[in-house]
Amino acid sequence: MKMKAAVYYGPGDIRIEEIERPKPGEEGMLVKVGACGICGLIDMPHYKMDFPLKDVPAHYDKDLPPNKPIVLGHEFSGKVVEVGSKAMVAKPGDKVYGILYEPCGVCPACESGNPDECKYVDGGGRTINGAMAEYALFPKVTLESYKEDKLVKIPDSMSYRDGALIEVLVLSFGLSNKAKESDTVLVFGQDLMGLGITAHLKKRGVSKVITCDISEKRLQASKEMGADLVVNTRKENILDVTLEETKGRGADVVLETSCRSESLQQAVTAVRPFGKIWLATSYTEGPFYDPTWQGAGMVSMNLTMKMGVSLHCAWGTLGPWLPRMHEAIEMIQSGLITADKYATFFPLDKTKEAFETAKDPHKSIKVIIEP
Repeated sequence: MKMKAAVYYGPGDIRIEEIERPKPGEEGMLVKVGACGICGLIDMPHYKMDFPLKDVPAHYDKDLPPNKPIVLGHEFSGKVVEVGSKAMVAKPGDKVYGILYEPCGVCPACESGNPDECKYVDGGGRTINGAMAEYALFPKVTLESYKEDKLVKIPDSMSYRDGALIEVLVLSFGLSNKAKESDTVLVFGQDLMGLGITAHLKKRGVSKVITCDISEKRLQASKEMGADLVVNTRKENILDVTLEETKGRGADVVLETSCRSESLQQAVTAVRPFGKIWLATSYTEGPFYDPTWQGAGMVSMNLTMKMGVSLHCAWGTLGPWLPRMHEAIEMIQSGLITADKYATFFPLDKTKEAFETAKDPHKSIKVIIEP
């Protein structure tokens, strides 16, 4: 049986094709995709340039398949249509959000207890087909292998569009938690992840939240999230603004999500001595682009740091996913952040146009594909 999919062949090359519809087997679960977001940290870098799997450690005993052609997409929700005889965690008809990944267990990240940073993860758009298709397969969801942070049922009242926002908000809440209530926090980038950070910081009662972007569309949304001050970095000097707002001290914590290389250098100038910078981004150009990139937050360290400043890369240190999944669902249901407010939608046939729109921060905050 065939299905329609957006197949990635290389930078800028996405083709709508008929491919084999996957079968769940004994341990898998087949989901009819309702909506799939374009991830700015994984999908978009692939679209802009090629990031093959590299430098597999000698003790990694799996044969890695070529990572293209492949179907991208992992930020998705849908309806379960078929389950294997040993897949007992959901049933046909359930509306679900899930994470299409399985850490390798043997790379340095996994061995250090940070599987979310796994460089050789079996994941949607990496080594297995993702969700920019009519159907997506969870290859292994038995009771023995199931982890609650990989799959969660969403309310029947929640749209598939909103379900596709859950993963981004989960990550943004983890970043927000890196700041204390007494901190002045500077957030670079106000796409959906940045908006989620801003909303969560304000919900937690963090002292002062300064946000910046180059897009007036995104900065307006940031105001709606309750940011204390928004700054267009193409019009104002973020260092001058931050120093003025902090009486010359600098930001206590900087959260960088913008994917713009210049933001990292600006972050270093604006953070206070002995402050912290958290990276949840990837750079595909500029002085901090790293051609050996394997995951979010990896940058070339051609960077002069300020005294005592610590630089951290997410995701593995962001903490448990499950509580934040439910928190994300609650925020969406509150109406503060919804897909209809902040996303732009494209049918599967227009996936290439969707990526082109997602490249331009002035045109979109979040882009979602609907098969």
